[in-house]
Amino acid sequence: MSRPTRLQDLIRVLRHHQGPIGGPDLAAALGVTLRSLYQDIAVLRAVGVEVVNEPGRGYVLPPEVRLPPAALAEPTQETPADGSVTEPARPADLVFYTNPLSRGGIVHWMLEELGATYRMVTMEYGAAMKTPEYLAINPLGKVPAIRHGETVVTEAAAICVYLADAFPEARLAPPPAARGDYYRWLFLSAGPLESAIALNDLGVAPTPEQTMRLGCGDYWTLVDTLAAAVTGKPFIAGDAFSAADVYVGSHIGWGMQLGTLPRRPEFEAYWTGLRERPAHQRCEAFIEQVLAR
Repeated sequence: MSRPTRLQDLIRVLRHHQGPIGGPDLAAALGVTLRSLYQDIAVLRAVGVEVVNEPGRGYVLPPEVRLPPAALAEPTQETPADGSVTEPARPADLVFYTNPLSRGGIVHWMLEELGATYRMVTMEYGAAMKTPEYLAINPLGKVPAIRHGETVVTEAAAICVYLADAFPEARLAPPPAARGDYYRWLFLSAGPLESAIALNDLGVAPTPEQTMRLGCGDYWTLVDTLAAAVTGKPFIAGDAFSAADVYVGSHIGWGMQLGTLPRRPEFEAYWTGLRERPAHQRCEAFIEQVLAR
């Protein structure tokens, strides 16, 4: 059964049920697992159908919801003149779960660079990220996360790599044979660099013996290594802007702003070339609007 059909069935069951219905009973009525039910409810909320969960009682569909939204319609078939039936391709829905003051800003920038159509679902910190519906998207109860059709991806670095491959027309990944630096610096920043920054920010100074046991190694060695990687280069992975610049650039920009990375000339020059990109400027304007409210 396709997801649009499942979602329409879910709306029908809720509409015709008298009173709230608990998650296990609702999943049984639909013939799906509880995890699938939670994911489907999250998708409904992402397209504007705010299914209500009454604590201790179950799910209720607001009375104003009469028909499934157009986003849940099954693709229609067209009949050409020769009588053959074809099903037109339809882009998969792309839903972005985030909080404006989170690492979701990295993914937001990536999405804006893609130029793809997406729906942003803003999650408040706390209870909203710990609901069964959102935990079915990310069991850690954190943002960012994306749902692209049937595919769910969490972790900002993984999302950036996925999106670059899912939207090749945006040219945000080098050709496969030229991805050595792309993978190297993107995942160095996602793993060793972020771990070393966190330890340093917490005032943890590992001994030389402890440093040998840490996957991140020494903080200052990482700083020197990253600075050398961006010295005299507008982009970190070749001659063109890529998803690696979105991720590495975000860490360098935020690091200098928050004081978790030193304001070295190499970092300043690299970040200056990235921060003026129109896609990044749109994300900055969005955050300013949020803070103003």
